[in-house]
Amino acid sequence: MKRSGRFVRGDPSENPNALHDFHKARRGPKNVPHTVMAKPNQNNEPKDPGHPYSRTENIDFRFYDQRTSNAPFGYEHFVSLPPAYGGEESKKWPLILFLHGAGESQRGKNESLASIRHGIPKIILCYDKLKADPKNASPTISIPLAQRLRQSRQTKQGDKSVDPVSPDVCTMVAENFITVTPSLNMEWGYGWNASILSALLDEVVERYQVDLDRIHVTGFSMGGYGTWELGIHSPNRFASLMPICGGGDRLRAGLIKHVPQWVHHGDLDDVIPLRASEQMVETLTEAGAKEVIFTRYSDLMHDSWTAAYNNLDVYSWMLKQKREYHGDEEVVPDENKVILPTS
Repeated sequence: MKRSGRFVRGDPSENPNALHDFHKARRGPKNVPHTVMAKPNQNNEPKDPGHPYSRTENIDFRFYDQRTSNAPFGYEHFVSLPPAYGGEESKKWPLILFLHGAGESQRGKNESLASIRHGIPKIILCYDKLKADPKNASPTISIPLAQRLRQSRQTKQGDKSVDPVSPDVCTMVAENFITVTPSLNMEWGYGWNASILSALLDEVVERYQVDLDRIHVTGFSMGGYGTWELGIHSPNRFASLMPICGGGDRLRAGLIKHVPQWVHHGDLDDVIPLRASEQMVETLTEAGAKEVIFTRYSDLMHDSWTAAYNNLDVYSWMLKQKREYHGDEEVVPDENKVILPTS
């Protein structure tokens, strides 16, 4: 709605997706080039992220440009490979695509460090610390907050990026999955674009030894919305979905009723209300969803992702899942893709 010529956020008690919808409406893409001209780089060499926080010695964790897209921009992204990757040429690996929240987006030069402070990339960085010192039972990382986040509501609730990760979780994720962490730049607008993510996945599965039947998507807050949106966009591509403190399109939720899902949300969340997840779970259940696990955290506010990602059971659950239906092996046709310039 409009009031005095300005967009205002809706009432979360009436629309639990109000905060997400408000930002999506306000932050459209800008600075989008009219033409894209570049030579293809088949090898897609890694690049310097402009900060030291992603450097590792005990696991391959590198930063890349997205090279092909069906839009004039793509997502820079981090990729980790298991230490045993490449040992068997025929071995295919499960993959986790991780979507960070709005607060972890880039809004300035070389700010991809914000994208790796939480969730799956945090686990990979803690694994690197664990392997450097196996006696360290509580590996953790220390990546500074972007200046703009230091007075945010989320930060005032407590920054849990410094909380340690269980060694069992570090080992399970780092040694069993390829992980991909896109880094969203707010210059292109708020919210994850499912079509561009699909083009990124097309590129990733061509580049690496990915098991196409075991691709998993997870994310928190804005990334929780992105997880459900990407699943609905290509419902026959994923083995599982794990949205955390997010929400989704209930009108289309039936499209993913066959995909196993594990939903997480804090009861006390005052950024994305619990009701946003509840509505999706209710809709999926009414549609006859195959498997929907709903974990609520009675004592947590917006940051329910630290607890969720430090739960060994979720990765054991992922490893048991395989996609039931085929048909989304390559989502974006080659004729719809353009070669992007390197940044």
